[in-house]
Amino acid sequence: MRIIRISEILHDEGVTGLYSRLRFPKAASGGWSPSPITPEVSVTGGRPDLQDRLRCVLRRAGRQVIRDRRGHELTRFHIDPALGPFESYGSNDILVLSRKAGPHLDQIVQHGKSAQAVVEMCPERYQKLAAAGMGRDRLFLAVGGLDGFALGIYRFLLAARAVEPDAVDWRSMVPDFQVGHDRMPRLCLSLGEVKFRRQFFLQQGPRGFVICDGLRQDPGWIGAAMGYRAMAQACLARGIGQAIFCEDDVEIAPDFEIRLEKVMAYLKSRDWDVFSGLSTHVRQGYHAEQVESFRGETFLHLNRTTGMVFNIVNRRALERLAAWRYDEHGRQGITIDAHLESMPGLRAVTTMPFLVDHCDALSSTAWGFSNRRYRGMITNSQQRLAQMAAARLGDATAAI
Repeated sequence: MRIIRISEILHDEGVTGLYSRLRFPKAASGGWSPSPITPEVSVTGGRPDLQDRLRCVLRRAGRQVIRDRRGHELTRFHIDPALGPFESYGSNDILVLSRKAGPHLDQIVQHGKSAQAVVEMCPERYQKLAAAGMGRDRLFLAVGGLDGFALGIYRFLLAARAVEPDAVDWRSMVPDFQVGHDRMPRLCLSLGEVKFRRQFFLQQGPRGFVICDGLRQDPGWIGAAMGYRAMAQACLARGIGQAIFCEDDVEIAPDFEIRLEKVMAYLKSRDWDVFSGLSTHVRQGYHAEQVESFRGETFLHLNRTTGMVFNIVNRRALERLAAWRYDEHGRQGITIDAHLESMPGLRAVTTMPFLVDHCDALSSTAWGFSNRRYRGMITNSQQRLAQMAAARLGDATAAI
């Protein structure tokens, strides 16, 4: 870590933040280097309806489905293949498992490690395969009937870069959702493969949230950005101008709905782009433009916000999220929260204390480190906001 970078971390996050970064480093990326999905592919085995749906998804991804020819170099999708001792699969083979009663786990692991990937339609067996040593980097989950199967295949094609990040079709990613009288959907981005995070979210009993299956990429922040972009595009396409977006590691308190109702009542008569339920990294350059009390809550109007754990997004912010492009920065990319933070004239609102928290016991799917790394950042952010609020209120008192 460069000296100037250490100085920045100490200034923004304190000694606790620096210690957390050293203790919980980012996981190394690049664990899975998939073979290219060839322009021509073959599909064999399985039920006719699965074959038809698989062919449809492949054609949407620009692949031509042809008959397999001996010696022809192409990607092969095998639905419920034979996994006996006399069978062999290589880096051009994708194994699709649909039957609950199938080969022994050891056989799947043995052949799956040689194949490019395994797409599993049985959630219970998926977990067993992951525990048995089948690397999660090449193991994909596709559940929920034919539609879920199609989504699982599409997610695999995205992870394998058969579909470019900026060519993702939101209609393939975001399920239909119902909205209440306020026409504000509640959408939670969650990876189905990371079962314990989704269970954590659902066990809290959140009301009215629709789960949107996240997208897997290496590094993970690209998949997160594509997921939020798809959610924003879905809202705009359906004529919806406001939405709640969250991650499945958000931690909500028992009084969440009561406080949320106050937040919504406050925002109705204010100009805003984003309400941040948890601004992870309040640092230099953040300013409190206004501080107000409303129904027992303290609201701060900020010029910036960081983090995607929980946000209420207004139309301008939805349009900003929908416009994220991976190639916009010379294929270096920019995280979705940094893209939102850099929005010209951003009007952010938050509460003190924050509306939600971040579960320390889970790990980041975007970065691969423990969420505990964020704790020092969140604590320092709260303190900085308190200082801003006190200074702002002090200026107002002095003016009177």
